[in-house]
Amino acid sequence: MPDAAAGPSAEALLTRVPLFTGLGRVELARLAAHLEPVDVEPGADVIRQGDPGASLYVVERGVFAVLVSTAQSAETRVATLAAGEVFGEMALLTDEPRSATVRADTAGRLLRLPRDRFLEMLSREPGAFLAVTTTLSRRLAARNAAQIESEQYLGAALERALHDLPADRRAAVLDACVLDELSDDALRALFGAAADRVRTDLSTIGIHADGPTRAGLRSLRHRVQGSEGGAAFDVRVARVTERLIAGRGWDDALAVAAREAGHPQLAALLGQALRAVPPIEPESAYRWAGQLSDDDVLRDSDVALARAGALAARGEHTGASALLRRALGVALVSGDEPEALRLSEGIARVSEDAADAANGRVAPGGRAAGARMRRTWRAAGFVTATVLLVLVAALPGAASPSSFVALLGAAIVLMTSRLVPNFAAGLGLIAGWVLLGIAKPAEALGGFASKEWLFVLAIYGLAAATARSGVLFRAGLLFVSRLPQRLVWQATVLLATGVMLTPLVPSSTARASLTLPLTLAVAEALRLPERGRSAAMLGLGAWIGSGPLMFAFLNGSGTCLLAWGLLPDASRARFTWTAWLAAAAPLVIVVCGGALLLLVAMFRPERVERAPRERVDLQFAVLGPPSPREVAIIAILCLTVLGWIAAPWIGLDLATVALLGLLAAVAIGAFDTRAFQGLDWDFLLFFGVVLSIGKLAVTLGLDRAAAWAVGSLFTTWTPGPTVFVLAVAVISVGVRLVIEQDLTVLLGSLTLIPVAPVVGVDPWLVVIALLATSVAWFLPSQTPSYLLAQAASENRLFSHAQAQRFAVAWTLLTLLGLALCVSYWRWLGLA
Repeated sequence: MPDAAAGPSAEALLTRVPLFTGLGRVELARLAAHLEPVDVEPGADVIRQGDPGASLYVVERGVFAVLVSTAQSAETRVATLAAGEVFGEMALLTDEPRSATVRADTAGRLLRLPRDRFLEMLSREPGAFLAVTTTLSRRLAARNAAQIESEQYLGAALERALHDLPADRRAAVLDACVLDELSDDALRALFGAAADRVRTDLSTIGIHADGPTRAGLRSLRHRVQGSEGGAAFDVRVARVTERLIAGRGWDDALAVAAREAGHPQLAALLGQALRAVPPIEPESAYRWAGQLSDDDVLRDSDVALARAGALAARGEHTGASALLRRALGVALVSGDEPEALRLSEGIARVSEDAADAANGRVAPGGRAAGARMRRTWRAAGFVTATVLLVLVAALPGAASPSSFVALLGAAIVLMTSRLVPNFAAGLGLIAGWVLLGIAKPAEALGGFASKEWLFVLAIYGLAAATARSGVLFRAGLLFVSRLPQRLVWQATVLLATGVMLTPLVPSSTARASLTLPLTLAVAEALRLPERGRSAAMLGLGAWIGSGPLMFAFLNGSGTCLLAWGLLPDASRARFTWTAWLAAAAPLVIVVCGGALLLLVAMFRPERVERAPRERVDLQFAVLGPPSPREVAIIAILCLTVLGWIAAPWIGLDLATVALLGLLAAVAIGAFDTRAFQGLDWDFLLFFGVVLSIGKLAVTLGLDRAAAWAVGSLFTTWTPGPTVFVLAVAVISVGVRLVIEQDLTVLLGSLTLIPVAPVVGVDPWLVVIALLATSVAWFLPSQTPSYLLAQAASENRLFSHAQAQRFAVAWTLLTLLGLALCVSYWRWLGLA
């Protein structure tokens, strides 16, 4: 028997586990955050045969017996486990009960990985999935062989009847055995005009459509599997499934997949059925989605929405909403913004359905049909408005400025509808300018030829290179490892972590995906009650640092860069990276300090014991010392930021410094073709269009027209800077209740920046007021980065109700901060 002495260190052990060999150091360190050490006494059962599977276990030290019992015999020892071996993964994948009991022979320690983390690892790490399937194939080989051997039988009459059929007709009968039911629809989808002949042949061998067909089909199927072997029968199943799909027999194809394949294949086929033209009926989709688990559907928005619909139809609105929030987190982490928006709308619909059900306004069977009807009319309204505005722009004799405004309105309506991606609406806008003669191609595409667009491209490239290096995870872990004991200071450090990551990661969603899991790990280590006062304070503190404070830096988010690109040339030249930070710093300080006071006042955290360092130490050990690439990335980032600070004195602009940093990342291999393809091209294309909008508006004189129109309104009274800034902020808060963040900033900037000189303030004050109030989360689906924060924390840190109360207080705090900072901005000469 293996020695029970203490084995290698935990970090060395994890690197040797076959299931984890496909993971890199950073991915393994992330996984280590969710490994829970479990000490076991001799003779204790870790898992019992027949119990449901909820966790995977890695043996850190000790010796464990694997015991199997049957109805005919008592427990029999079938294997012995020692350090580095894994057990429990079979039940996690198959949803079957535990197939054996695992009992400690000696005192030992295990590392337990919960089911949800295990499945998340498989969905996000192809290497881990390959390792798991390889291990499982070895373990299942013996059992499958025995099962096939035991099922290789068919009566003599059946054998003779099959032998008497012609070869082509025998092949059709064997294909039919793949089906679950011999329905008319299934046979016609599979065999077309030959369906009646196949039915007759099946009847000849004793399988009648009007009788108990399942047993006969199953017997024939077992015989075919035994004679052909697994690989050949899989080919037959795939061929039958393809023919069913071609004949639009979706229900029968899904029935075959549910029996022969695993949940991932069933989910993939259901997604194909939902995207078919015409798609599978909602009732059928709900039925098949109900056979999947939440973890099975997170990677496919269509299937996630179908499963959420199935849950909502059963009245489980809370479960449907939780599922969609998790799927939204996956979509946002992967950068799929269109799918994220669809899921956000789904969350809103589930909330509406829940409210309708609670008030008895809609019968349960009519909610889905009513929602589809509302979506259809909504889409028709947006399309109609878009077409009308395009027709107005194309009227003969229309002036270029009027056509420009009409086309811009059409693009904004289309973007608001979310029927197409923002970049597609933007490119359509450019095509309209050229076709209607509003601008020449060079003018229409001028935004893409600007240094501002190159600056944003380089910023996103540096962010991608940094994320791939593992530096950000190490930095966040370092912050968390230095957490003080009191919860107030812990919330301060978590908020500061998000702020410190802001200039390195120009995406609120990406920052939230980094900081909220770390915060959840802290809350778990402290044993804080889920969604309790203390957990909510930590979670909302981390969210504030990751999301709403993005206006602190010029490159704090794509929205900041978009607003900066809309500033007049003189203001844009004035507000370098350093000047932006200096101007925004007082507002950041006011709202940070105020937010912490609000968190303490609203949630009144209790005192807790210091968090154990064991888990964080394990993560650091798995990460190991910084790699040469990490060190190089840190140096590149430091030099880039120093270059932005020194840009006015060294004669370089921000774009040149950022491009030099990106080229350095390319030189060390941190930014390659794969990273280039993974950039947020939706936003980058949209940003280029926005820059073109700003330049063309100036060329057409629309800025002067807007200034003149507003100036005529202020002939008798002109609002002071404070009133003007607060008015901009209030308008932004109101508009954000209707349209998304980027469009709010775009519309607000185009409308109000020309007004700023009339009032006597710098246009930057319009921008900072819009940005500071554009991250609103009064409604659950209002801000994707907030939804990701909830999803990344698994909805265990704070509830929507807690966040909404804080959102109101945060908005009032921001308005107060803007009013207090006007004096400082006046001192800077901005007002």
